[in-house]
Amino acid sequence: MVRLRKVQPRQLIVGDRVPLNIYTRNRVLLLSRGSLVESKQQTESLLMMGYYDPDEKEITRDGTAPDFKGQSYTSEVNPFLDLEAFYSSLFKITKDLSEGRKPSAVESTVVRIAKELLKIAKAAPNALLGAAHWPKDLPSVSLMSSLRCAVVIAVVAEKLKLPTEVAEATVSAALTANISMLELQEKLNSQQKPLDTIQKSRIFAHPEKSVFLLQSLGVTNELWLEAVMQHHERLDGSGYPKKLQGDAISLAARLIALADSYTAMTVWREYRPLLTPRQAMREMLGEEQELLDKKLGQVFLSQLGIYPPASLVSLANGDTAVVIERGVKINEPVCAALRGADGRSYLPPPRRDSSNPDYAIQKMLNQAMLKKIQPFLFWDIQVSKKLKS
Repeated sequence: MVRLRKVQPRQLIVGDRVPLNIYTRNRVLLLSRGSLVESKQQTESLLMMGYYDPDEKEITRDGTAPDFKGQSYTSEVNPFLDLEAFYSSLFKITKDLSEGRKPSAVESTVVRIAKELLKIAKAAPNALLGAAHWPKDLPSVSLMSSLRCAVVIAVVAEKLKLPTEVAEATVSAALTANISMLELQEKLNSQQKPLDTIQKSRIFAHPEKSVFLLQSLGVTNELWLEAVMQHHERLDGSGYPKKLQGDAISLAARLIALADSYTAMTVWREYRPLLTPRQAMREMLGEEQELLDKKLGQVFLSQLGIYPPASLVSLANGDTAVVIERGVKINEPVCAALRGADGRSYLPPPRRDSSNPDYAIQKMLNQAMLKKIQPFLFWDIQVSKKLKS
């Protein structure tokens, strides 16, 4: 591999396009060839940590040079706006059920959402994970947890190269696995006392009840229904409702078990402290655990990282930053700095590669402050635009 060279000031002109790909010293891409250099602050950051490959062809700076093609969006797809739309569609289904009405077109609605999630996960996984983890005030925390679970599976399914029918059925199952107990989940989210006997009974019965309810709503896909039925089974036979063991549990159910456990552990509850993604992964996949599929768990870890997109962190230089991309290593993502140690805000937010010791992550912070911040900027998404396939 060619030795990278340090970026030179002459290569970075504010308002011009960068002539070469700019990398960290570990070859993590910081800025793509042809991208616009937007500010003096960005230039200083790139000069501090940027390198280039001298063997890569430079672009010319004349009028005939082709415009750089970045991530392309149309008015029809946007990970943030799409998740809001998906949530609204699912919320309507659950609202109809709670008010005694039979929702229409449940199977086609859920399958449409699953297909869209898989499409976005392929094209923009970091932005999709960011949208799923960005803090929101919503009527149903439990429903958003199901949607987040489905997002995580969609991203992992792309890595696993699952057959289309398996991926769609698995994501559909993740969206609906708890459809029969969402109201109870909402109550448990703020309950501080131990579960009573009736609540325990409803929890243990919900996989079968969810399958029955889905069948009554017209769902016929066997892979989907099987995954819902088995998503609380555990490899050692300690799960429910049928105490299945090992290979008797479907791949789809194993994926949902991992995503469901991860999501449950990283969502705020009244009765226990919030776990960071790192703590959740350790608890799920620790050496003493024989409940969940560890091989699949490692794939989850490779795709989510210890600090998934939208994690709020403090850096070694004192910056407060939001994670925007998974890095080469699971504990060294790329971040966007929100404000410096002196409290001043950055605009635009400069990139911070946490593989650089100066920007190493020190700790996770409370995400609450992100509720007041527009998320589109961090993934270069315009509100009126969406992904072209």
